[in-house]
Amino acid sequence: MRRELPSSRGLRRRRAPQAARRAPARHAGFTLVEAMVALGLGLVVVGALVAAYLAAAQGGRHNDAMVQITEDATLALSVMRQQVAQAGFGVAHGTAATGPVLHEFPPVLGCEAANFGDLQAGILSPAACAGDGGSGAAAPDSLEVAYEASVLPGAASNGILGGAAGDQPLDCLGNAFAPTHDGAKGDYYLNDSKFYVAAGNLYCHGPGNAAGAAVVQNVETLQVRYGMALVGAGQPGAGQIAYYDVAPPLGSPLWADVVAVSLCVQVRSAAKVLDTAARATLGGYIDCDNVQRASGDGYLRRSFSTTVVLQNRLP
Repeated sequence: MRRELPSSRGLRRRRAPQAARRAPARHAGFTLVEAMVALGLGLVVVGALVAAYLAAAQGGRHNDAMVQITEDATLALSVMRQQVAQAGFGVAHGTAATGPVLHEFPPVLGCEAANFGDLQAGILSPAACAGDGGSGAAAPDSLEVAYEASVLPGAASNGILGGAAGDQPLDCLGNAFAPTHDGAKGDYYLNDSKFYVAAGNLYCHGPGNAAGAAVVQNVETLQVRYGMALVGAGQPGAGQIAYYDVAPPLGSPLWADVVAVSLCVQVRSAAKVLDTAARATLGGYIDCDNVQRASGDGYLRRSFSTTVVLQNRLP
């Protein structure tokens, strides 16, 4: 018996339902929720990295500022200490019945919360201190130190020699200066240095220059206190410090009792390194009066001090 093949139209009709029942193909990818979660996690990681970087940068700036402050303070105190340590030194220019013949001059003078009225006036004839301009005790002090510079061969001199012939003492700025005339005891080199603060810098004026010059930057305040001895030479306890006080008035007999000098400098960072958040923790400092202060302008501040005994004033 002969069978007839179904027509192609019939096959297509029967296969269509099978093709329609096939599951649609799924494409790989992220849903919107998954993308949002991944984006949130990425932002958290990036935020943590940025915060860590900013904290490290802030810490680096703070450390650099502390190094700069320490270096400036060390240099400022070293420059003044080197001069103060020699205050009152004199070279014998002969002998007499009472002992060596020495030139007479004040070893130290100073002004409290004020500058010198005349930088050209030497320690032998000091001018009055300038007014503090109404700033009161917050104004920096000033200090004048004098000693006789010796001119001896080699390293025997108490200072650096220079000048045209290489045999003249140099002042605090490295300039040669002329000798001081003394008709009775002979001419001598009186190294007379004035230290003061102006425009945020420590200045020095020596006898070899017409005007002072900055020797250390970023010094905001210079405070000088003088160790006073109440017992005169030749008596028990002579030379012992009884108390520290501010500078006596120029011409006061109390200057003869000074046997030590205490120096304090307040130094700030060269740039602003404290943001608003860091000022509460890193902006605090102790000033030269031992008072807790807060730096509110972004600068880091610290104070440093040293005390120098005037060995040439001791009996």
